[in-house]
Amino acid sequence: MTKKFLPAAALFVLFAAFSVFSQDKPANYSGNWKLDLAKSEMGERSRVESMDMTVGQTADELAVDRKPKLAEAQGGGMGRGGLGGGGKLNYSLSGKETKAAAGGPGGEVALKAKVEKGGKLQLTQTRNLETQMGAMTIKTVETWELSADGKTLTVSSATETPRGSRNQKMVFVLQ
Repeated sequence: MTKKFLPAAALFVLFAAFSVFSQDKPANYSGNWKLDLAKSEMGERSRVESMDMTVGQTADELAVDRKPKLAEAQGGGMGRGGLGGGGKLNYSLSGKETKAAAGGPGGEVALKAKVEKGGKLQLTQTRNLETQMGAMTIKTVETWELSADGKTLTVSSATETPRGSRNQKMVFVLQ
């Protein structure tokens, strides 16, 4: 009687192996991108006047280099670009965590990429800081989605800080 179930078991194992290897792959986000402020939802506290972003992508890595132009801080204060600001970040597309240098206290940002259905990317940046007020964590989760024609990139982000949360939507156009 077990001989009758052998072909069914073999098919089940073959199907399970196929489903593991047929996971979604990310869309190709490579290119030079320019922020479209008119279509973006940056929030009233944003000081971003413009942003260029260069993305390089291989099968294993996503390299993101942002160059924002920030407005002068009002009231004489010094503003920061935040985690979504400028600088180069390298994410592993295999799901393993990578690290990047960060300015100011904390010195390091933990980076993690996850491929979602339809080729979307979820990029997580976590920074642990030691400040005069004690230890704090800032976490930003970005979801990247490419338009069907590949010419528009929408980056939706949610940032959690001890001061509360902030959501943004940045729309980039391929140059």
